[in-house]
Amino acid sequence: MNSARFDFVVVGSGLAGLTFALRAAEHGTVAVITKADVSESNTNYAQGGIAAAVGEADSWQLHEADTLAAGAGLSDPAAVRFLVQQAPDAIAWLESLGARFDRSPDVRGLALGREGGHSRNRIVHASDRTGAEIERAVVKAVKANPAITIHDHAFVYRLVRGSRYWGTAAMIEGVGGRIFESRAIAIATGGCGKVYQHTTNPSVATGDGLCLASDIGAEIRDMEFMQFHPTTLYHPQFRSFLISEAVRGAGATLRNHLGERFMYGYNSALELAPRDIVARAIDTEIKRLGTWCVYLDAAHLPRAQLQEEFPTIYDTLASIGVELHKQWIPVVPAQHYSCGGIATDLAGKTSISGLYAVGEVASSGVHGANRLASNSLLEAVVFGTAAAKHAANSPSGPQEKLLQPELPASIAENSAIRIRRALQKTMTDHAGIVRTFDGLAYAREQIAELRAEFNSLPAAPFSAYSLETRNLLTVAALIVEGAQERKANVGLHYNSDLVTSRSRNSAAKH
Repeated sequence: MNSARFDFVVVGSGLAGLTFALRAAEHGTVAVITKADVSESNTNYAQGGIAAAVGEADSWQLHEADTLAAGAGLSDPAAVRFLVQQAPDAIAWLESLGARFDRSPDVRGLALGREGGHSRNRIVHASDRTGAEIERAVVKAVKANPAITIHDHAFVYRLVRGSRYWGTAAMIEGVGGRIFESRAIAIATGGCGKVYQHTTNPSVATGDGLCLASDIGAEIRDMEFMQFHPTTLYHPQFRSFLISEAVRGAGATLRNHLGERFMYGYNSALELAPRDIVARAIDTEIKRLGTWCVYLDAAHLPRAQLQEEFPTIYDTLASIGVELHKQWIPVVPAQHYSCGGIATDLAGKTSISGLYAVGEVASSGVHGANRLASNSLLEAVVFGTAAAKHAANSPSGPQEKLLQPELPASIAENSAIRIRRALQKTMTDHAGIVRTFDGLAYAREQIAELRAEFNSLPAAPFSAYSLETRNLLTVAALIVEGAQERKANVGLHYNSDLVTSRSRNSAAKH
């Protein structure tokens, strides 16, 4: 197997990984390894924006308070403070790379939106394509940097630890196997949304980085905290098209099949309550009324405003004959973000020396039991920068011969497809927005059976899809185990048996 040596290796090409790459390139050579095109990531699909206290009526203290409130008491206060205090510098850095955010006559010239859980207008945005605009600017800067080499369509299947050097083993399309040697590795592979039937994540979100880290003993935590975005389009052509929270921030309301604004019965913040509350409210209304969706009503908002602020959403809906300024939009919740992941500190360090994790794949302590809207892009920049700064001081080791790992066994893709679909249904039915003890126990049994079936099938030629499916089985087990161990409802983890049990105990006391 051929090898190449760099100072740093980044696995993944979202905002967190590319931030690390650009910052680390100031101190050495960097290889970016990504399994699809360099711009294919969750970042590219982010609509709403990036949170930062840059308005005259705002402060990092208010941003901190909102983040801690959303995290439901499980956020790390030090991580939250670090995040929000770095936010203005993160915006300035993105602008220095050429990111073009919407402007207004306020103190910094930035137009600021409002999203659920925020007490102030602090969402910096580029219409409703903020992630794509940021990714455009960052990818352009990465490609122009001579110290950074991009290897796309490369599936990383194992990390190898030498005495002082790391090896990243990958299968590159059209090239074959290669090992990348480096003194530090940053895992930035994003989320794992494809473990569910419905997700806003792209097809690459199969939890690969979590499994790479878990395989070598890195600590994984809080995987039960899976965020579901409340409003994705319910339509056969665009089953997971996200309707940004910013639409509700602009004044859109939620209605059930009876036409009622049902959020009055769930939370005083109504449509701008934290995502876990809104998603559960929608789930409850759908089940209560025996319907298949609820509706987002923006028909009272001016057409010109909707076209100007949400052009992508407006045009996408128009392409299927739905007029945002006239009709209620059918919506359902879909998996959106994993708040747990590889445990890290404020420098992005994992429990293993020389291994870093940044972005959604990491559990930095910021999100706790629930992520505040638009803190994800901010976290990617802030912790990507911090990790690169720390990694720059990692010692370079002596020349050494790293062990060449064997390829893990693949199975036939038709079998992998069947196993993946069965897994996704199990997770959606029993480890989704609302859970029960019996449902989680059933899910655990089904995952074990599917893993046993995967391992018993005949080996087949290398298949990234097959290995992704193996990774999803591992991720699913981590989610279910975390949910079973969590004995209280908090944030995104909601077990209806706990509510029933608490009600019975309360009644018994009286």
